[in-house]
Amino acid sequence: MVTRHISTANGAIATLLLGSTLLLSSTLLFSVYGTATAEQPPLFAANRTASSSLRRAHQPELRISEFRDLQEFAKRVAASEYVPEPPLIPVLANMDYEQYREIQFRHEQGVWNDSKHPFWLEFFHRGFVQKDRVNVFAVDQFSRTGTAKQLHYHPSQFRFGGAAADLSVPASVGYAGIKIAGRFEPEGDPQELLTFLGSSYFRSRTADTVYGTSARGLAVNIGMNQDEEFPDFRSFWVQEPSPSDRVVRVLALMDSPSLTGAYEFSVDPGQNVSQMDVRATLYFRDVPNKVAIAPLTSMWIWGDGLQGPKLDERPSVHDCDGLLIHEGDRWMWRGLARLPYPSVTSTSVNQVHGFGLLQRDRDVEHFRDSNARYHERPSVWVRPNESWGAGRIELLEIPGAHEGIDNIGAYFVSDSPVDANRPLELNYTVFFFSEESALSSAVVPKNESGLPLLTCREFDVQRDDRLIRMRFDFNRTAQRYVDEVSAGVSSVEENVSLAAEPEEERLVSDAENIAASDSKFDPLVRLVRGKLVDRKVVQTGDRVSVEIAFEATEDAPIEIEMTLNDADGIPQSETFRYLCPRGTPNFVYPAVYTRQE
Repeated sequence: MVTRHISTANGAIATLLLGSTLLLSSTLLFSVYGTATAEQPPLFAANRTASSSLRRAHQPELRISEFRDLQEFAKRVAASEYVPEPPLIPVLANMDYEQYREIQFRHEQGVWNDSKHPFWLEFFHRGFVQKDRVNVFAVDQFSRTGTAKQLHYHPSQFRFGGAAADLSVPASVGYAGIKIAGRFEPEGDPQELLTFLGSSYFRSRTADTVYGTSARGLAVNIGMNQDEEFPDFRSFWVQEPSPSDRVVRVLALMDSPSLTGAYEFSVDPGQNVSQMDVRATLYFRDVPNKVAIAPLTSMWIWGDGLQGPKLDERPSVHDCDGLLIHEGDRWMWRGLARLPYPSVTSTSVNQVHGFGLLQRDRDVEHFRDSNARYHERPSVWVRPNESWGAGRIELLEIPGAHEGIDNIGAYFVSDSPVDANRPLELNYTVFFFSEESALSSAVVPKNESGLPLLTCREFDVQRDDRLIRMRFDFNRTAQRYVDEVSAGVSSVEENVSLAAEPEEERLVSDAENIAASDSKFDPLVRLVRGKLVDRKVVQTGDRVSVEIAFEATEDAPIEIEMTLNDADGIPQSETFRYLCPRGTPNFVYPAVYTRQE
């Protein structure tokens, strides 16, 4: 893996990620659901006014029920000129957040919300920043033709309360997005499982997590000195589930000036892991400068390496605390940073097995926020199901004004140029999960023998007039969970042959010859734009603490890479990477953080 850092102060890059965290905070969990009633608006009424054959002839979307149907439709759409959506009516476009959050879908109006279906469909209202309209179709898998019926908006499906109580909304407005609700367990409480809202954003969760890091269908020209192009999901086809179904199936049409796309999502929501299989075919109108595959977006405002405002007592505020990459037989963990300007870090890969934005820290005391529940935010992992070939994983970090705005992005960019005359096929899986043990076979770093490596669980940065000092804590405590199925054992403890180290303490300090060390673990440290001055290694049981001191050699952030090797030079840890600001970054926080008006 080769890492390249690009930084820019260009303002265009600062608007790359949409802030969806704040907008959806009121829909984290549902507590009360009703069942369908006779007062439901006529969702299918428009379809009853003409014969079904005439409707399908004039509206080809009604003939879509399978992925191959959507592929053919997307190909035809790509052959025509891109047509942007008409603007949203001013009464909704000009509303503020307080008004928008008072518009809530009535759960009893959900499609298939009855005792016969394990999942049902609900909707998001348009307004505030959610200005785009989506068309929604229900696919009747029980009919012989498997045809689709369009679902139509009606204001009575929503509750307009508080600041939105006096709004008058016409029935032609349409929906902003969709949500899938259901139960993680057959006898469990009804909850929201999956949402599609804004551009091509989607996110899921597990029974033991709340919403956090999101995924996107695609990103175009992201992290460049030009405006990003945001492809939109324009239409959705949701398959009606049978009583025994455990998988939600959604088709989506993507459209943008450069391309169209046919997407199929098969989602299996779970207690500890929710799995989303994604198939897509992209058809190009034009060749973009960059096509980012399987993009993830998240939020990191402060935490390891950066303290928050003095009057805010929360030690950390983030949805994830690092980027994990598994490439070939190597593992890389990149701690997140927040610079005063946008930054893109590029890691070259030849055989990527997966990458993701993880929330490793689950200690509630490290967040102290019972409302936001950052310790319960899901980690998200992307696994290619077919080889993506050579390319790079890019990590985008932008300053972010507050925790309601996503400011972290991660995605894959292929080295192979896009051919506008050939469709691009994608096949990958996105996992939303809680503890690393829930997806240990994919996200617990291991060596070639399948034994767990040391991983960085925490780090700190201190500065004085000349030196920057960093402390890293590595351990195997969280790596006791080696996948039982692949290991072929029934006891987790049997997998932990590396965890039974005798308690010992070692100290290494050699400023004159830093490369020399007689420690059991020899830190191999590489710096770009920095000079290593000192290092110390302290081992106590499963915990290995490393301290390094270095000085900046340029007026720019220092790139740090460190791996703990044994005496034979064999890696015993993941490779830790970090982009360390030369000085402590200064940010102007909103009044809610500083407690000052």
